[in-house]
Amino acid sequence: MDLKKIGLNIATLRKKKKLTQQELGDKLFVTDKAVSKWERGICLPDIAILEKLAEILDTDIYELLQIENKRNVKIEKILEEERVKIKKQLNRRNIIIAIPITLIVLITLFKLLPFGYNVIPVEYNKGDEEISLGVPKFSFLMKYNENSYSFKSLRGSNVLKSEMKNYVNKLEHITCKNTAYYYDKESNITIVDYQVENHFLYNTITYDVRYGNYCNMLKINEYGKKLGKLLAFFHYENEDEKIHVAFLPGISVDSNVFEGRMQVYVRDEGDYYAIERSTGTYEINDNVLTYYRKNIEVKGDNINIPVVSNFIIDNKKLILEENYLSSYIDGIILE
Repeated sequence: MDLKKIGLNIATLRKKKKLTQQELGDKLFVTDKAVSKWERGICLPDIAILEKLAEILDTDIYELLQIENKRNVKIEKILEEERVKIKKQLNRRNIIIAIPITLIVLITLFKLLPFGYNVIPVEYNKGDEEISLGVPKFSFLMKYNENSYSFKSLRGSNVLKSEMKNYVNKLEHITCKNTAYYYDKESNITIVDYQVENHFLYNTITYDVRYGNYCNMLKINEYGKKLGKLLAFFHYENEDEKIHVAFLPGISVDSNVFEGRMQVYVRDEGDYYAIERSTGTYEINDNVLTYYRKNIEVKGDNINIPVVSNFIIDNKKLILEENYLSSYIDGIILE
């Protein structure tokens, strides 16, 4: 059966009766859309409707369906076979339509749904040392340039930013120069920046990494410029007053603490003996170095050692502000 021809025949007969699709549908208790589908050859009416339709259009089912040989023809069987054929065609068409729709939905979900990140080892500074970075899942093609690590991803930029943020928020937050950074104690690295760059087909994830605690490294550089260098004795020695004063500024690599050590010796009858040996921490603000004594190992009987001492930094020299050694010497400048 040719559904297109049958549909054209129904439309021709309807127009001869001067009926609209809506009017014909009302007589058959169906919608005008159902009539339209018949006339476009999309489907056939049920057998019960066919009989009524033929009656309204002043014809019979055979003429309506354009069946020439009426002998031994079972309309119900023909209609059932056609319905099975139409159903198979619709199923094939639905599958064809469903495949791209399903792909679009899956791609959309892949781009928009969060899948988390993996903490993976990566080579640092093109050497044997490894560090760890939290990389959103399904990322690929890692590249390393100087202190920058980049990865490609087909997922959406917003979800990638969210997963990178979740990773860095689990690291220790450090702040210097009014900027927040992310310090990973285990790998001993600082993530100073992370970003997602949009491209047409993919996105690029980038981490900007510095080795160690970045804020402390900035401090080390800053302190080193003001003092000349760290881990070097600043000392004062005067044979006339028979006194030797020394201060050693340094840093504890393990704890990133700025440590200091103070030593004061005086000479008596040709031999030097300590009137102060202390250890502590220090910090520099503007041009003032402040030394906080945490442990006084040796203390002379005739000296009052303060908990805190301030030194003015002047041309890489340390000038003691409050001279607790005034009973030995008037002024102390450590060089």
